[in-house]
Amino acid sequence: MASNQAGILTPPASGPRGIQSIEIGYRILVAIQMGPGAVALKDIAARAGVAPSAAHNYLVSFVRTGMVKSDGRGLYRLGPSLAALGMTAARDVDHFELVRVAAVELAEETGLGVAVVIWSNGPVILINQAAVRGRIFDLRNGPVEMLHTAAGHVFAAYLPASAVLPVLVRELETDGLAVTQAEAQARLGRIRRAVIDRGYSVVELRTLPTYVAVSVPIWNTHGEVAYGLTITAPMSMLDTSPGSAQIRALREKGRELSRLLGAPAERWAG
Repeated sequence: MASNQAGILTPPASGPRGIQSIEIGYRILVAIQMGPGAVALKDIAARAGVAPSAAHNYLVSFVRTGMVKSDGRGLYRLGPSLAALGMTAARDVDHFELVRVAAVELAEETGLGVAVVIWSNGPVILINQAAVRGRIFDLRNGPVEMLHTAAGHVFAAYLPASAVLPVLVRELETDGLAVTQAEAQARLGRIRRAVIDRGYSVVELRTLPTYVAVSVPIWNTHGEVAYGLTITAPMSMLDTSPGSAQIRALREKGRELSRLLGAPAERWAG
């Protein structure tokens, strides 16, 4: 399923027939998950794309089953029976497989190369999926530079300075550039402002001239950046502007994965 701007999954245009009421009920639950806190009926209905009267009927059943709690004033939050289901599911979810499948889907949707990067004393490519349109190059799994990769900039933007400053200084020294602590902090500040202001990072690849990479954060249940999700292509093939279809697809996939990993709603909703 695709997701809309609010991060709520929308049913596919084609495929096997399902039970529509279950899919609508799911959208209502996700609308409540978005929060913040308890959510009013009118907001639930608007987010789920249904009439308030229809949303109310679903909520009556959800309250009866303990999947939703009502405070009696028209405000709703997720309930204990849904939490129990979620905790059971969380034990069985394979996060690696979840992000691997997402990388394949994103590559197929955009036709671009996709990488999933983790942090281990620096960025490390965990998963890479070659471009669907013309296998011009393949990224290799393993450590990469922080300063010269899009995912590296994502981690630099959102991890504590104590984690990333030593890596920044080390990489600059490797390039023959000795910097003071103040200079290193200033450079980190510039990276952070650029990523946070835009919502994603854009880096021209030093190891692949004429190529550009764009990365978004994927957040975990603690509200910490767990992965950098990256698309890569020749500059002529990748429109890095916020409204481009490629950037929208990347950001939607990042929000969807963050939601599935249990990230706080402020990290993926809206």
